[in-house]
Amino acid sequence: MLNGVFKLLVAAAIAFGIVTYVTGGDYGQVKVAAEEAMDQAMARKRDRQAMAEGEPATETPENPGIEVVTKRSRSKPLASSLKMTGATEASRRVEVRAETSGVVALAPRKGTRVRQGDLLCRQQIGARKARREASVARLQQALVEARAQQTLANKGLASANNTSAKKADAEVLRSEIMQIDVEIGQLEIRAPFDGVIEGESAEIGSLLQPGGVCATVVDPNPLKIAGYVPEFEIGKLRLGDRATASLVTGERVGGIITYIAQTADAATRTFEVEIDVPNPDYRLRDAVTARIEIPLDSKPAHRLPQSALTLNGDGTIGVMISDRGQAAFRAVDILRDDDDGVWVTGLGNDVEVIVVGQEYVSEGSLLKATPQSGNILGTPS
Repeated sequence: MLNGVFKLLVAAAIAFGIVTYVTGGDYGQVKVAAEEAMDQAMARKRDRQAMAEGEPATETPENPGIEVVTKRSRSKPLASSLKMTGATEASRRVEVRAETSGVVALAPRKGTRVRQGDLLCRQQIGARKARREASVARLQQALVEARAQQTLANKGLASANNTSAKKADAEVLRSEIMQIDVEIGQLEIRAPFDGVIEGESAEIGSLLQPGGVCATVVDPNPLKIAGYVPEFEIGKLRLGDRATASLVTGERVGGIITYIAQTADAATRTFEVEIDVPNPDYRLRDAVTARIEIPLDSKPAHRLPQSALTLNGDGTIGVMISDRGQAAFRAVDILRDDDDGVWVTGLGNDVEVIVVGQEYVSEGSLLKATPQSGNILGTPS
């Protein structure tokens, strides 16, 4: 008995609070409304007792329903987006290395912009010039001897084997000269593409061995911005999709998706995505943190106050609506939230959402709905 009275008083107090809110603090109206709320609570108690005894509930003016405030909401197109944190990357970075040994006679300066084919390092020719001259002289001598042997062989005064040996000596010397020419050509190390000299380069006077680094060339155009997308979102992206990024240095840039990984990272279950951003003046820099945003298809959505959200008995998030004078629960998906409220889907095009009192109604509860006026809890009207 005491428990029933307690519940009755709680219901009356709740109704008192809601009506106070709706009437804006007019306590004369509040008193009347409170008395009506108490009468409603008593009527609902009588209905429950009647239903327990198998009799129909009375639907009288004394039992009009639970006081709530509703908001009529119509869906609007909402362009959703996928956001992630990433970083900028140069499109190419190559350590240009020596192919032969030699003392550095010319070296690049760090930060220099270069074009494809520009000279980066030059190594001293050293003894290669003398070796080539000696090989050329020996070749000339071998050719003279080969011709003489051929003349003697034609007259039958020399064997054909001697003639062939002299010709072979000449070919060996010719090949040796070609190898020296290749080495001399390798003494000049040139830029493989347009870019900027980064990092430490070879110093003039130092000895570069085969494989030693002359310079590191970085190509920042186009600049890549790489990020990682969760596996449940990766199906929404396509190559060629537009994307924007805000860099911590203050720039905001746009580009297109040029790479989507086929395999997820085993540890994070995310897929790498790369966006190419034009950077012809090299204004954007490598290894800068970026906030990436990729627009997705727009969806019809409703903007509601965050306080309108509730949970059903299964823990599903949704809202309570007024459907022909009765309360009904509708599950929703949250697309976006901000200071003005939340954008949700799952409510159709036009719906009357309970924004005050939804915590005190259940599926099928009779309602006495008051439409909201002005902004409630920061909700746009």
